[in-house]
Amino acid sequence: MTVISITKSDDIPLAPVYGKHTLVYWNSAGWSNPIRLALAVANVDFVDVRIEAGDPNDSASYKKAWLDAKQILDSSGVLEFPNLPYYMEGDSVKLVQSEAIFRHVGRQYNLLPTSMPEHRFEMLSEELKDYDGYFISQSYVGGPDVIAQFIKVGLPKKLAVWGRIANDGNALIDGPNAKINILDIKLYCFLRKVLFAQRELKTKPSEHEGWVDSYMKHVEAVPSVTAYLKSDFLYRPLNNPHAKFGTH
Repeated sequence: MTVISITKSDDIPLAPVYGKHTLVYWNSAGWSNPIRLALAVANVDFVDVRIEAGDPNDSASYKKAWLDAKQILDSSGVLEFPNLPYYMEGDSVKLVQSEAIFRHVGRQYNLLPTSMPEHRFEMLSEELKDYDGYFISQSYVGGPDVIAQFIKVGLPKKLAVWGRIANDGNALIDGPNAKINILDIKLYCFLRKVLFAQRELKTKPSEHEGWVDSYMKHVEAVPSVTAYLKSDFLYRPLNNPHAKFGTH
């Protein structure tokens, strides 16, 4: 895996970097940490391009590298719908939309759940996407008070259900001795955000979260996860600098 930090539009890739699978996103966890972790779990030698947004107090330059590159990606036809994240693999795979990229990686590298039918996996994956989407959007729009309300009031009953899905924290989602799947990866990345918010906002875990620590330890015990967490995993920032929460 190679991490590249980008500050200029000319450096934002129009093709796979070094001929390797290439993921392009902001230098933040945002929507892309599950994709990054899935690629690491699959032992893919990929290029992780992280775009620096810049100084939010300088309106002329903030996000300019991406906004200029976005026009080039559009006018050149490299991407049909230029957006972040985007993912390139060889000459034929050029994807936007985090969920599409995430599921593509899961299918290609045999990381889909085996303990449930596909329609249930898709439902659960979309459910987690809703939580993460709300967390991300309210980090920009609502700020700390809204995030605190979400994790204290809106989330606990949902986490109780996820505790049952995750075997009460006693194993990965597919059960004892099963390998990690992309639903584990997405849940783990979201739980990291919840724990971060609880620490930052000094909110206590609910009684529905007793399974979380042990479940996360099961994920972190997977050798490829362990290695990635010690190397290039992007712990912070969660969001870009103009957000009201998770910028450091």
